[in-house]
Order: sequence, then structure tokens, then C-alpha cells
Amino acid sequence: MLNEKSLTEIAELYDRIISQAIGLNRSFLINSGSPKLFPEMTEDEPYCIRYVFSDSIILIARDDDPISCLKLLVHAWRLVQSTLAHRISVRGTVAYGDMYFDPAKSICLGHGLVNAYELEEKQNWVGVAIDKAIEEAYPSLFPPALNPSSIYESLFLRYPVPLKAGGFVHARTLNWRWNLVVEHGTRWLFQHTEDIAGQEKIRNALAYAECVVKSGRVYAEDQGACPAEFPHYQERCHPSQSQTRGLDGADQCVVTARRSRLMSEGG
Repeated sequence: MLNEKSLTEIAELYDRIISQAIGLNRSFLINSGSPKLFPEMTEDEPYCIRYVFSDSIILIARDDDPISCLKLLVHAWRLVQSTLAHRISVRGTVAYGDMYFDPAKSICLGHGLVNAYELEEKQNWVGVAIDKAIEEAYPSLFPPALNPSSIYESLFLRYPVPLKAGGFVHARTLNWRWNLVVEHGTRWLFQHTEDIAGQEKIRNALAYAECVVKSGRVYAEDQGACPAEFPHYQERCHPSQSQTRGLDGADQCVVTARRSRLMSEGG
């Protein structure tokens, strides 16, 4: 994308995508009659820490407790939906590890970032895998006896994620197809590319979407009982007005969960 648009256009696009994702996650504050995942969350409280570097969006959990991890997962899921709705292909990982982040000095480093990058680079599709270490660190979010019809099981769908080296890694994923209404069909979300590797990523992403549909985990069975943080997201871009991006560059979302050391202006 850096070769296709001016830096100003890219910055404006990223700002639009992020604002859209935040707005959708915030809509539950208005709908007070629905159940909520985070009832104590205030309107100005961020879901997680966000850092944009080049064409990568890095998300970091604000604390090392399960709720902070869940907030990051929910925000990352919505961010992927918003990105795809703009026809920008995204690939990423939710990983586990210590992080150091100093916004005043623009320092962002740690094992979590390295782990996320390494697994993200191995994937051969458009989508986001959840590292097994997340399940091990936060078993309460992924209990073994999780009801197959539960929202969590739909949102964090298990799937054999395709790898560039061949084969698969079985992992939970961010189910970007869940509660997503696409007027032009799922295939429209992916910009056509002549690149052979990019075409394979598209096929793998569409295979994932097909698996989601066959599993019945496309929409919440009972929207009335669905937490207010999960409203339908409807893509409404007209094809002639949409943003585009080739699949050969689908490597711009790196997500990390767990502890983050936050530095204030005072150190």
C-alpha cells in the first residue's frame, strides 16, 4: 500500500478504519438494555493500547488480567472487520508475552511483539490466528467444556490455519465473518490481484469463510441475548468508491496480549 497511495491518504485511511472500529465497539454504551461484556467500562476508556508503525497496527493489552485480554481480542476482531470492509487485506496474530511501551518516546518492544510477528509471517491467508499461548495463559476465556453454540466459540473459531511452508497449524482465530453483513458478497472483500501468492491467500480466506458458513457460526443465534459489544457490522462501500489493496502485502496487523509496561510522561 505504501507504493499505491500517498502517506497522507494512508494516514487518513488508517484513521478512518480505526475510528470506525472504535465507534462500533462503543455503540453498546447507548444500548443500555442489552447485556454487556464490560459493564464497568467508561466511554473514554480505551479497549487496549494501539500503536501504528509503517503499515502495521500493533495492539497491546493494558494489563495482564483476562478481561484486558478479552478487550484486546474484541477490539482486534472489530478492527479486522473494518479493515476488510475497506478491501484492505490483513493478516495477523494475537500472541502472548511481556511488552514495554513508552508512547512519549515511541518505544515498543518485547517478547509478545516478536512472537506475534513470527507466527504472522508463517500464515498463508487473510485472517488472524490466536497463539495457543493465549489459551494457556487465560484458560477462563477458553474453557475445555465451552458450549459449541456459545458466542465465544463462534468469535474465536478453531480452524486449521494454512502456512506458507505447507500444512496447517490448528488454532483459534478471530472469526471476521461473524456478524458481518456484506452487501456484495464475501468475495468482494478481497481485491483482485495478479500475484499468484496473493491469489492463494484469497482462496484460503474464502475457504475459511465457507467453513464459517457451513458451521452455522455466521450470526448470533439470539441477537437479543448477544452482548451489546457485538452489533452487526454492515459493509456499505460501493465497489467504485472502495479502497483497494493487493493480497501480496497482507501482513499489516500484529496483535499482542498480556503484560505491558506503560510509561507516563513523568517516567
